[in-house]
Amino acid sequence: MREIYYNSDITPKALNEIKLLALYYDKINIVNDAVYSPKFQTVNGKFEFAGTEDLQFIPKSFSTDYKFLLDEKLLSITKRDEKDEDEYEKMFSKKISRILNSSHDLIFPKHPTEKNGKIITEEVYDIMKYMVDFEWGKPVEDDFIWWYYAFKLKWFLKLLIEGKTCISSSNNLNELFSAFIKDVDISYSGKGLSHSLAIDAIKISLPNPDILSFEDILELKVKLGDELENFKQTINSIEDRNKELFEPGMDTERYSRIFYDEIKKPLSELNLKLKNLKSKTFGDFITKLQNPLSYSPLLGTVVASLPIQFTLLFSMGLTSYTSYLQYKEGEREIANNGLYFLLKMK
Repeated sequence: MREIYYNSDITPKALNEIKLLALYYDKINIVNDAVYSPKFQTVNGKFEFAGTEDLQFIPKSFSTDYKFLLDEKLLSITKRDEKDEDEYEKMFSKKISRILNSSHDLIFPKHPTEKNGKIITEEVYDIMKYMVDFEWGKPVEDDFIWWYYAFKLKWFLKLLIEGKTCISSSNNLNELFSAFIKDVDISYSGKGLSHSLAIDAIKISLPNPDILSFEDILELKVKLGDELENFKQTINSIEDRNKELFEPGMDTERYSRIFYDEIKKPLSELNLKLKNLKSKTFGDFITKLQNPLSYSPLLGTVVASLPIQFTLLFSMGLTSYTSYLQYKEGEREIANNGLYFLLKMK
């Protein structure tokens, strides 16, 4: 079973990414956590502590928005394991704090004109809006954002050390992870991805995911089951040949070259081969149709008295069948290519 942990920001922008992951993976674990905030209330004129509120890293509407995938067991939500908490807290907490504190300008960039002013980026704004109902005019949730990235970074490290495959499209989290790896000599056996060859390849072939429901995605997955399995094996082979794909902070230009050499170019060649196959078999049919007498001697030995019109019709049937066999043989060869899955989605 192909399983992945999606350690990204669960905002509306994540919807299409989750659709693509659902098409390729058998199980998607949404990385969730929470910040616990104290609540206070005034009772009889006294300001009193009234318990704590957990601020989840997924929207309140998540279980409704993704009900179909949750019901199908394709999607699940991680929960903090309190037993393991101390182990990873001891291992990472000081280093994560140092990385976060030194990266404040990454999360809240300095304003170009206002002294001591900070910019709320689109990524941070979306996190505050969909996780803690932020609106302009309300205080900026600095503490929540600090803990949000701290816990997200800890999850990334925990999962990778445990050998899990983990992906994130969060620019800030990927920057923090790269900074952590450079700062600390740490080894892991997992696959930490900011890019995914498989998902990027599906993106260039799949119709706009916006128009596809979760039901459509799963139906497509079932219909193309054999092709998808070949595609998965092809991706595994490419990843084995290009271990640097999993290096933190991989150069974008290098990634683009690998993607072009391993996916885009061979996919284009495969598509051209399929078009040429159709063109060739049709061309063979036309050529033989234009010269049906090439079959006449053979036919004449059996039905010498038949008019030439019948011989022509018989030849048409014979050549079309021959062309069909040629096409099926060529198509079978093409279908065995792992990238054929991408062509079938077009």
